[in-house]
Order: sequence, then C-alpha cells, then structure tokens
Amino acid sequence: MSNLLTNLLYHSNYRLLGLVGQGQFGRVYCASHRRTGRLVALKELNRDRFSTRNFLRELRFLLSLQHPNIVTCQALEHTATGRCLVMDYCEGGTLRDLLSDDMQLHPLQGLSLITQILAGLDHAHQRGIVHCDIKPENILLGATATGWTARITDFGIARLSQELSTEGFGNTGSPAYMAPERFYGQHSPASDLYAVGILLFEALAGYRPFSGLPGDLMTAHLNQALVLPDIIPNAIGSIIRTALQKLPARRFRSAVEMLSALQNAIAECEQYLMQGWSPNILQHSSATRVIVPFRHDYQESLQAPVRQMAALQDNSATIAHPLYRVFSNQIGYQWFSEPELFNKTAFAAGSEIKNGSDLSSFPLTTIRLPEPALQLTICDQACFVATQQAVYRLALAALQTDLVQHQQPNQDALIPQQAALQLIATLKQDAVLTIEPGGRWLATATPSLDKTQSQLNIWNLQSSPPFKPAITLSIAPCLQLLAIDARHGVALSPITDSSANACIVGTQIELFTRRGTIIGCISLPIPLRHLSSTQTPYRLLALEPGHPNSLILLDLKPLRIKRIGLSITPKFLASTNWGYLVMDGAGQIALINRMGQEIGQIDGPTNPTAMALLNSYQVAIATWNGTEGTLSIVDLRHLDLDIVF
Repeated sequence: MSNLLTNLLYHSNYRLLGLVGQGQFGRVYCASHRRTGRLVALKELNRDRFSTRNFLRELRFLLSLQHPNIVTCQALEHTATGRCLVMDYCEGGTLRDLLSDDMQLHPLQGLSLITQILAGLDHAHQRGIVHCDIKPENILLGATATGWTARITDFGIARLSQELSTEGFGNTGSPAYMAPERFYGQHSPASDLYAVGILLFEALAGYRPFSGLPGDLMTAHLNQALVLPDIIPNAIGSIIRTALQKLPARRFRSAVEMLSALQNAIAECEQYLMQGWSPNILQHSSATRVIVPFRHDYQESLQAPVRQMAALQDNSATIAHPLYRVFSNQIGYQWFSEPELFNKTAFAAGSEIKNGSDLSSFPLTTIRLPEPALQLTICDQACFVATQQAVYRLALAALQTDLVQHQQPNQDALIPQQAALQLIATLKQDAVLTIEPGGRWLATATPSLDKTQSQLNIWNLQSSPPFKPAITLSIAPCLQLLAIDARHGVALSPITDSSANACIVGTQIELFTRRGTIIGCISLPIPLRHLSSTQTPYRLLALEPGHPNSLILLDLKPLRIKRIGLSITPKFLASTNWGYLVMDGAGQIALINRMGQEIGQIDGPTNPTAMALLNSYQVAIATWNGTEGTLSIVDLRHLDLDIVF
C-alpha cells in the first residue's frame, strides 16, 4: 500500500483498506468512508501517465454514465499532490478471475455476464462513448446470491464516437481483444462488440480464438480465420462469427442488437448448456483431479461418537501434539508424538506403542461436564468448552521443553499434567460466543426478547475470577461471533427481505474491538454460514447455503469475495499454513492451496463426524456408523499429493 497516499488521505473522508488493482494509469484501493463506513474504490491517477486533459475526459465520461452494469464515479477526492476518483466498489474481483485456467465457469453464468456487459455498452454507445479496451480485467464483479453482476470499468482510453481517429490514444488497448481496425487507430461501437465476441468465445471455450505475441495477434485479428470448437452451440457460434467479422460493417449494428440475438440463442440452447452441470453449481475445477486412497498412520476404535475435535496446530517435530475431542457431555484430550521421540519416553510415561503405527499416543484422559458440550475452542495454554448454559476453561500445564532446548532425552518431557476445569461464564440460552485465539477475552451475543437485536458482552479473561462482562453493547441479531485476531472480532447477522416472507438475502458483518467499539459494518449480498478463521490475516472461510458446492474465501482488508467451485459439498473445514481442507458428509476430502486452486482429493473414510489438524501435515478424522467408529490420523506427507510443507 502507498504510504504516501495513506498519509495524504489521513485528513480526508476516506480510510485506505488495501490495494486491489494496478492499472496503466495508477493504482486502485479499497477504502471506507470515515463517517458512514461505506466501501468505495479510490482510483489514484498518476499525473505523469495521465494528464489533466485525459483525467477530465474520463471524469466527464464517468459522470455521464449511470447504469447498473457500469462502475460509476461518486466523487472526486483531492490530495496535496494529486487526485483520486471515488468509485463504486466491487468485491468479487474481475472477470479474469473467473476465466482462469484452473476453473471452469458454468456456461449460463458466463453468458449472463456477457449479456450484462452488452447492456452496459449499449448505455455508453447511446451517449456516443466507445470504451476501446473491453477485456476481462476491465470487467469488475459484484457478488450476488445467484452468481455475479458484471460492471464495466476503466474508461481511461475511451473515445467519443465522433472523434477523429488521429486524436488521443492511437491504437492503445489490449491486443488480445482488439478489433482489426483498432491496430490502425480507428474505432467505433463495432470495435467494442468485437471485443465482446472474444469474451463470449473465451467464456464458453475456456481459451481465446487468437493467441501469441502482440505482432502475432495483430496478424491473427487481421487475417486468421475463426475456428469454433464443437463445445459451442451453433446458435451462439453464429453470434460469435458475426461479432468477429474482420470488417466493422459486417458486425452487429449495435450492442442492443447483439444482446437481443444472444438472449434468443441462450433460450434456444439452455438445455444443451446445462448438460453435465448439477443445479446450483456456479463453477468447478477444470483440472484433472488427483484422487489418492486413504492411508492412516494411526487408528483406534471409538466407543462413543465424537461430535467435535480441535487441536492447537504445532509444526514442531520434537514435541507431542494434543488433540481434544467432544463426546456429548465429556471432553477428552490425548497427546500424539512422532515415533522417534516417543520411543525414548513411552515406557517412562506408562504408555504403549501401537504395533504397525507410524504415530504413537498417550492414553486418552476424559473430563465430565454438567451438560453436553456445544463448542470447543483451543488457545495457547487452555481449551475452552461451551455448553448451553456456561463456558469452562480446561487449563493444561505447559509441556516441558527440555528435550527441545537441550536436544537430549528427558523422561518427563512428554508427560502431560492433569487438567483443571474452571467455570468462566454463565450464559443465557441461545447465546453464541467466540474466544480470542490467545484466550485473553471472550465475546458472547444473546438475542433480545423480540429478536430484533442482540446484546454483545465482552469478558476480560485476564482478570481474576469470578468473571463478569466488562463491556455490553447492542448489535444486529447475531448468528455467529468470530474473533479474528487479538483485538478484533466480527458478528455475523442475516439480512432478510421483508417482502419475501423474511427470506435471507444477504449477510451483515459488524467488526468490533475487544474494548467494545464498532469499527465498521459490511453488507454482503450473499447469505453465508459457518465462518471460520484462517492463518492468513483477515481472511475467513465460509459456506454458502444457496450454492452448496462452493467454498467462500472472504478477505476483510481489503474486502474481497472469492468463490471456489468444488466437486464435493463441504461440511467440515480446516485451515493450515499451506491452504485449506474441506470434507463432505461421505468422507471425501478436497485439498485447496491458498490461491484457491484444488491440489487433489483423498478418498476418505465414510460416516465422518469431525475433522481437525494436529499440524500442517497430520489430519485427525473421527467416524461413527451408529454403533461403532474410529479415530484415524493421516500424514499428508505419506500421500502422493503436490504439497510443499
């Protein structure tokens, strides 16, 4: 992020949240209005690359364009050294993100975005404005409950249709999407429609019709014949052929004419385009999935179902890893160790080495609770357990680290101490809660009697018991709380449509501090559930009820929403330093890197009830079939997967 711009905007109306894009004329930032919290895009324009004359041109174009499929300009922000355009913010990234090589977009979703682009271009063309640089990077996306909304941006080299070809920017543009006449500095509305034809081809075929270096692209656009793959239906292929005619006069006469033809073709080919796609699937991986068989390094039989598991991820290979389990109204904890270290201390600890195992364990210790446990949270030095009426802390003495420090065997190094159960808070029914990762504070939210709001209580767990709420404030009706770092938390609330029988149409996220200050409110146009934190700062995982095969990556600073299309329906989520693991109800496990790309799948055990990570490479999975179950630990290093630990 530009420190200079941050300093220059210190006394302005906006607070920078992060860099979201870099254009040929300047940077684009996500920012929030200091008073209202509304998110905007600040487009910083470099005076050396973008003269005052061109700046005023773009500003004039933007102010004259008001359309839902065009990014509009809201205001102008001056700094001591320059100026910024204040524009609509789109949290879904760009069309390029959806047309990536590793992800295939649902054909109807892609066609819907093309129709929206044509609608926006029709609005611009009717006002005599030719964009001249239509490409996926200049199509921003707004996330919606049904998919995405396309919005055209970057009118930096746009032209008026009556301007002479020798004026302004010449043949500036993106060669992969430029019409033949654009290489000679000519432009017209038909030039934009040619670029849309390239987008239409790419959305359905997964690649562009012409490729190569800029010189090769120029030759291809001017002379190379169009070849349509069989995957494109004839009705839509006819539209692409018309849009990609070499001569502008042979193309569609207007954007609205092309839009009408495309809408008719979609209606004609809809059933064909849906073949091979399940309902509510927006996208899926286009790469060949590597599916590896399940191989456990440790396994034991269970006498009762495990409802939840958690572990404090520790990547050290020289100490034991604790795993916590929830058995209805009992909490169990157990230590696991690498065999080289375990062999030196097992007999002193009174444990047994399991023959044939690649991982060894200490005996399971259980503690009974007054009522069933509902939530389990692991912090640095303690385990917190929530029931319907109370929160308890399971304090464990820290493991001795003589073995790590001195690199020599110590018979007592791995002997765990007995846990002590401590009452932390008494709750009202229906309360939701979260605990800061370091165990320093607790936040609870309880609905009001009329369900119109929730009472947020923040408890300081560093004070002496008995603990009482240190801060109380009112927030929107809360479904989930989540502490995202040592000082901040988020409250998730549904957005309902009163005209549609209170149907949930979106999600509201309120950000608060541990001192009880609401620092922002984000309204997302998609319903979310099961938020979970990750090891990337300010990044959350979430599930989307309307699209059960999607995993949501939600970045809060700056706000970005990324959908990851999966071949499974995720039920259990886990995050580690290299990416994410998701498991469905049948035991299939998908591994996803931090960029959102699927690495592979594990053909896991059936009837899973819980999943947890001991460290970045060991995964614990509990199963139960109604009468019996197993606890298995899998070492990902022993599987044929392309993961760098």
